[in-house]
Amino acid sequence: MAPKPNGKCPITSESDDNVMFFRDVSPGPHETQLRFRLIHFWEAWNPLKKTLIGIEMLLIDEQGTVIQGFISPGRIERYLPKMKPGSVYKLNNFYGSSNKSVYRVSDHAVTASFSWNSELSVLEDSPIHFDEDRFRFHSFEDFQASCDRKGDLYDVVGHMKLVNGQSFIGTPVLDEVEIARARHVLVHVQSHDGPVMKLYLWDQAAKEFCKKFKSYENTPTVLLVTAVNTKSLGGTLALTSMSSSRVFMDYDVQPTIDYFGWLGSNPQSAEEVNVEVVTKRETLTIGEIFSYIKQGSTKEAFFECTATINDVVYGSTWYYISCSGYHTKVMKGPTSLMCSKCGKVNISGVAQYRAHISVYDNSEQAVFVLLGDAGFDTIGQKHNFCVSYKAQLRWEVSIFNCDQDSPSGHSTSHRSFGRKQQYCNFGGNI
Repeated sequence: MAPKPNGKCPITSESDDNVMFFRDVSPGPHETQLRFRLIHFWEAWNPLKKTLIGIEMLLIDEQGTVIQGFISPGRIERYLPKMKPGSVYKLNNFYGSSNKSVYRVSDHAVTASFSWNSELSVLEDSPIHFDEDRFRFHSFEDFQASCDRKGDLYDVVGHMKLVNGQSFIGTPVLDEVEIARARHVLVHVQSHDGPVMKLYLWDQAAKEFCKKFKSYENTPTVLLVTAVNTKSLGGTLALTSMSSSRVFMDYDVQPTIDYFGWLGSNPQSAEEVNVEVVTKRETLTIGEIFSYIKQGSTKEAFFECTATINDVVYGSTWYYISCSGYHTKVMKGPTSLMCSKCGKVNISGVAQYRAHISVYDNSEQAVFVLLGDAGFDTIGQKHNFCVSYKAQLRWEVSIFNCDQDSPSGHSTSHRSFGRKQQYCNFGGNI
């Protein structure tokens, strides 16, 4: 058989005379056929320009080789209606482009890109076996070694310790309204007997987690998340989901089934909870928090900083009416005030006024613009502050005094994170 213009000889089979395996795909145009199972596809966006880059796919052929696929925005409408995860397809004509160097989901050096003359169709009644899926697992040590490198995205499997701070001694309750507002779920997960890791599930992954978690009759314990990114927050390893991530639990796929079996043989691993590990916050200086905010991150983060209070200014005329229990802004019902957080109606509202607290550490000085009673009646004392950074439609920082026995009782909302007393609002629209 004569080679193609790119020098590659197609591989023949009994049913097709022009089939190429993924292992033989090279850069350049190919007038040949690929046969594969579509494992997963997702939208790829430019986070800075907010523009659609295209549709990315994870494909596996009959030899078990995985490759990444790509459809440019102008061709999505043509192929998307035919695409269904789990289905088997044949693709005639494609272009082999070099795989990207960041956030890769396959080991293959080439991406199969749909070109102007590509033809996609379902492979009907094929006797050929295609694997359902393929995973690439990393251990804690592997994730730690690749932290902050923006390289390949690997998969994690383990048993859940906490979900949004709730342990598995009882059944965790998922507040989907709050999760939708925060856009994420925080899961503390442990892979076998390794260290506990923080796993942030964002947007679609958070929705998928809630759906699967509630679908199980018994509380699920095993979690598998694909294509996670590794970051260091205040020196602590954190895993975050990406747009390409998928979520599986107890009996969804073979790796979770296998892990569930291992967990049954090692029940002590599920029962042990190192409170210090799973509740450890990332410790940053005020200067480091400023640097994090300036990066323009859209992700929520939770920090602890130690600073000294040097001034507290009350007396603002601005206020809002809150629930006495949660300090959440109440809603006006037909005949009474209602709290969306606790669900109570006919509540007694409490006025929450604005206060300015000036604090400093060895690196910087900042001003917290707070709503409500800050709970600090002494100046000159050093306190540990827990700062929750949120970047949604506007910048918000919530802060409470970590030295208090019940920090929720002193929870306040922060509208401006200022430096050198100038109240610089990062991102505007405060």
